[in-house]
Amino acid sequence: MATAESKDAKVFIEAEEARAFLVEGARRIFQTVSVTYGPRGRNMPIEKSYGKFMLTRDGVTVARETYFDERAVNIGTQALYEASEVTNRIAGDGTSATVILGYHLMKRGQQAIASGVHEMEVKEMLLADREILLAKLETMAKKPTNKQLQEVATVSSGEATLGQLISEALIHVGPDGGIITERAYTTDIERVYEEGYYLQSGFMALQEGKKELADAHVLVISRTLNGGTEVLEILNHVAEAVGAKPGQPMRLVFIGNIEGDAYNTIVANIQAHNIDAIVIKTPPQFGEMGKELLEDVAAYCRCEPISDTTALDIIDGKYVGKIHRIKANKSESTLFADSLGKMAELRIDYIKSQLKEEITPAIAEKLRDRLSKLEGKIAIFKIGGATDTTKEEREFRVEDAINATRAAYTDGVVPGGGVTFLELSTLPISDMYGKALQDTFKQLLINANLPAELKLHEAMGANAGMGYNLKERDGKLVDMVKAGILDPKMVIEQVVINATQAAADILTAGGSIVFKDKDAK
Repeated sequence: MATAESKDAKVFIEAEEARAFLVEGARRIFQTVSVTYGPRGRNMPIEKSYGKFMLTRDGVTVARETYFDERAVNIGTQALYEASEVTNRIAGDGTSATVILGYHLMKRGQQAIASGVHEMEVKEMLLADREILLAKLETMAKKPTNKQLQEVATVSSGEATLGQLISEALIHVGPDGGIITERAYTTDIERVYEEGYYLQSGFMALQEGKKELADAHVLVISRTLNGGTEVLEILNHVAEAVGAKPGQPMRLVFIGNIEGDAYNTIVANIQAHNIDAIVIKTPPQFGEMGKELLEDVAAYCRCEPISDTTALDIIDGKYVGKIHRIKANKSESTLFADSLGKMAELRIDYIKSQLKEEITPAIAEKLRDRLSKLEGKIAIFKIGGATDTTKEEREFRVEDAINATRAAYTDGVVPGGGVTFLELSTLPISDMYGKALQDTFKQLLINANLPAELKLHEAMGANAGMGYNLKERDGKLVDMVKAGILDPKMVIEQVVINATQAAADILTAGGSIVFKDKDAK
């Protein structure tokens, strides 16, 4: 039986000291991430535990690699990394700004607490301010023109030619179409279009990176599969149906409602090299629409879905589809078939007939999305460069720009270059939040080597929407919208939401409990 002495000891740190440690952790991640912010942001070389170093100015990637051995301090660091990760997952950009705004909210909130304001009052003020800011953002956002989409892509990627390629790709595939990146043996960046099926759901076992399979068999599961024995029974029938040879792992793609022991059994068989597989959960749909989407996937892969009415002991070749390639990361996947088969063509005709009769705009939009996927509108960016490090850095920029442009396409745009933060700072909100927004704008100026306080004062006295083109060195005020410097509204929205929540959570800490380091022997 374990004794108290055998447990790892922990120590309790009281409120004031704990908050000081937490804000210090936020300051340290701010120091590492803030240098990457904006068009004049710099690269951060990151040493890896294996292989070559990484070079990036992607905020969330830098945040992910920021970790300190002082336990109480590191909690504050990880709180802002988590906020940055959420911004990245939802908006795909704005990760550096999340860390910067979050830190300044913590710093100014800590100052308010030190002056006698109760911690919970600080939290309530921050959350109330957030609602005012989000309401204002709704009124500021405008639907972008095709030219403005290109401008968003150019600002995010840092290259006009690349911005044009990205915006054209998004217009070609639509907001729910697939745009993927892959490194290539070229010196430049190329864009090609391919026929494929894009899923807004990725390989459940991946935390980062990508996985690719060629000539894979596909199983589409429209029932809830949660038993390990069910998976083993399916695998045996599939092996028989495809004529799998002993000792040669099958390449499989599982798509659908796979949970609990079923999922764990598949992962265990991957780890044991019995199969080489990718597991993709049902993309985010609800009710009957989710079932319809899985039937679309099955039609694309030329198979029938395994449904509630399918007896597992009769599974044969008609339930096993085939694709020539799949690329997946943790959040999205793309299937590539050799060509559209008869099943997919019939499915397309069926959806088109539904679309003609549908009178509900929201459902009609979903039908158009499904049609776009089945018709296979996929754009692929082949990322080249002189070295692997160059390719990696370029790929980060391209992926950020794709995400930013997609967010602008679906949710509208606001003035860029930090000007929206300035306009929000003039609303009837607390002084600590207003100053934190201005501090975030100033970081752009600092990175561009401009006199931050002077330029902040100048911009605050100008008309709404006026700011600086930080790629130019003249430091003159310009109309940001006319200059083509725009931000996706979704990005600014997620920065505000996640930075505020991280700051509110940390500032209300009543202490902290951390492991006690053992004395070195």
